This record gives sequence, C-alpha cells and structure tokens, in this order.
Amino acid sequence: MQKVVVVGAAVVDVLLKSKSLRVMKSHQIEGGVAMCEVLGGKIEAENGVLVSGGGGTNVAVGLHRLGEAVKMISRVGNDDLSEVLVRQLEKENIDLSSLQKTKGKTGLSAVLVANDGGRSIVTYRGESGEIERGEIDWEMIKKADWIQISSLGGEMNLLEDLVAFALEHGIRIGINPGKKELVEKERLKLLLSKFDLFVVNRMEASEFWEDKFDDEEIMVKKFAKAGTKLLMITDGKRGAGVCEKGRWIKMEAYPNKSIDDTGAGDAFVSGVVAGLLSGKKVQEALKMGLANGGSVVGKLGAKDGLLYKNDMDRWLKKKLKTVEEILGVVK
Repeated sequence: MQKVVVVGAAVVDVLLKSKSLRVMKSHQIEGGVAMCEVLGGKIEAENGVLVSGGGGTNVAVGLHRLGEAVKMISRVGNDDLSEVLVRQLEKENIDLSSLQKTKGKTGLSAVLVANDGGRSIVTYRGESGEIERGEIDWEMIKKADWIQISSLGGEMNLLEDLVAFALEHGIRIGINPGKKELVEKERLKLLLSKFDLFVVNRMEASEFWEDKFDDEEIMVKKFAKAGTKLLMITDGKRGAGVCEKGRWIKMEAYPNKSIDDTGAGDAFVSGVVAGLLSGKKVQEALKMGLANGGSVVGKLGAKDGLLYKNDMDRWLKKKLKTVEEILGVVK
C-alpha cells in the first residue's frame, strides 16, 4: 500500500439520463456533434442520481478501491451540497483531514446523459477551483509516495508549487490536467519533463499542440521531444496509448456497452497510477487504466463502476490487441 495525495476538484454531480436527448451532427459547433433538446422543451429522464464528483474525488476513490492509502486535498463550501459530498466520500474511507472548508459554495455539475452513454456537462466549480496554498499541510505531503493532480481550475501557481515540492522531496507526481490548465500552454510545457505521468485525451492533445486530430503520432512525438517521461493518451472507444523512451504502445479498449461516459478518464488515471505504484510495467498499468475506464462506463455516474482489487484481477485476464512502434525524431 502506497501513500497518495490527490489534489483536485470536489463537486456534486447531478446526472440525468434520458432517451429523449438527441445526438445530432452540426457544422456549427466544435467537434461537429451536439446533444440537444428543443429550446423551452421539457423531457422525461429514465434515471437520475446525486453523487460526489470532480476529478479529485473520482481519482481518490478509484485509488483507494485498488488498495492505496489516499488523502485528498480540495475545497468545498459550508452548504448542504458539501454535506452530501463529504458523507459519500467518508463511506469510501477517503481521508478528508486536508479538505478545505469555507463559507463559499460547493461546486456543482449538471450532467445530461444520452441513450448511447454520451454526455454533456455544465460545471460550476465553486470553491473547488480556489484551493488555498496557505491551508495545505505541506509536512503531510512530505510523507507521500505519489502526488496525483486533477483539474485545479487554472491555478497554475499552485501547480508549479506542487511540482517544485515533489521534486525537492523526491515524491513522484502525475497529472491529468483540466481545460484551464491546458490553455496555459507555455507554462505547462515547461513542466512536462518534471511529471512522472502525464495523461490527456486525444482531443486535448490535438488542441494543446494545435495539430489535426488524426495526427496522433505527431502529437506524441512533440510530447516526447518536450521531455515527457511517461505519456498516456486516451482515445475513447478506440482505447489508449502510452509513450515511454521512444516506444509508442496502443491498446484497444475493453468491449463494454456504455451507459454513461462520465468519469471514464478519471477511472483510467486511478487504474494507471495504482498499477505504477504496485510495480507493474507500463503496458500492464495501461491495461489497468483501460479496465477501470471500461467498467465505469457501464454504470451511471463516475464512481459506481470503479473496480476493487479482486475485480481488477479478473478484468486483467482478458487479452487486448496491442500495437507497438518506435517513434522517429521530431524536427
């Protein structure tokens, strides 16, 4: 069992799944596909839940279920939503002694889920995007084996402080950056070589390097040239890839009907980090990430499908198609 400090968002998710939500192609919006209902309309949902969410809590629970000792650093308000969030995390035995509490509002996400599992999310970050550096117990973090960072609401000063602290004290550190961190391209590029694990999805990688979505190999080479030690790029139902020391390994996804895609990326991260902490080779850690993500999409919400250790062992027995190549040099 390794000691992990997870730093990131803690919000409450309200999820509604409806077969009446329509997925439509449109050239007017980014990505070319929209999920919609007529303006002013009212539709029925077949299922709905109110659960803890946010990348920080999702990764923390995922790691704990896989046997790691987890402390979580985030920030919530002094309201009814925080009581819901804290109560659910306590049931998962997450150490919340470093959870910051203030008079503000707890973050909230409204998640609309279509019949095919695709979802659209509207997030109000509230206090989760305002983690105070001065309230962090840095002496506690010194005891950690790994620091895992999810979205910080664009707080780049805090991110840089965490990276510097990890390097100074010999603590491994990984990140699955949020949208607000990724737009800080130049500052984030300077940190790439300092992370022990860097995880993004394919669309995020494309936007980060301003490359075409289909030019995956070019993106990977640019990350490698920037000094990224261990890169993983998720690619939805197409699986994920890992790049280490010039080797690019792509692995297919586990076949599983999607009920809700919410939290698949966070589940992937917790599976990968748990694998690395237990001494697995990167290819096996990649497979653990895919297993956790594949399980989560089979349930409504970001946590219900997170695997426990015994469940993970069963998933890992299945073989997945894997392709490996040696990358050339980026000019």
